[in-house]
Amino acid sequence: MKLKSFILVAAVSSALFLDSCKKSSIGASSFKYKMATSNRINVVGKIESGNIAWTTGYGSANLVKFEAKNSSNAEVEYKTNTAQHIDLFSTLASVLGTINLPAGTYREIEFKAELAPSGSDAALELTGTFTSGAIVTPIVFTVNSAIELKTERSNVVITDGASYSALANLNMAMLTQGITEAMLNSATRTGGKILISSSSNSGLYAMMLANLDNCDEVEFERD
Repeated sequence: MKLKSFILVAAVSSALFLDSCKKSSIGASSFKYKMATSNRINVVGKIESGNIAWTTGYGSANLVKFEAKNSSNAEVEYKTNTAQHIDLFSTLASVLGTINLPAGTYREIEFKAELAPSGSDAALELTGTFTSGAIVTPIVFTVNSAIELKTERSNVVITDGASYSALANLNMAMLTQGITEAMLNSATRTGGKILISSSSNSGLYAMMLANLDNCDEVEFERD
């Protein structure tokens, strides 16, 4: 996964590409972009005893995109606007949006999702508990700026009239890579909680934000 502040620069190489950027309703095939989480309880550090148990979380999705090269080696992009509050801990993976695609073979695929604050909701928020010895402390990770999540796949084949699902699975064990039990024990508490955001425990926030780059994998399959 690649994550960055959401800045789009359109590079248009042909009339076909222009048209595909503007419309997400071309073609008779479609795929649902889904997101879920795994490894919600994980040890902090490699040899330490502390652990974080993530218990709830949500994202505020407003755009999903499919970028790739088609069989003619032309760059294509299909996207759809969405306004979804997604439960990342639901038993069933949450659907961010659906994109329609022409049948064909695609390679160098990038599945992208933009998450952005919406009303009182953050772009992304995870809550749980941090346990160190006998002490259990609530922990909250909040992203209050627009972010882009990206997963990649080498190739997919789309059959006319079929439906597919792309599942981006966020591995919570990767989220705190490089963060030690000692770091969390020394983190600032606010109301008895460890709040990790751009304005609270910003060092931990920067590490977790960067870890989202390597936090997931994508599964693409026919429904």
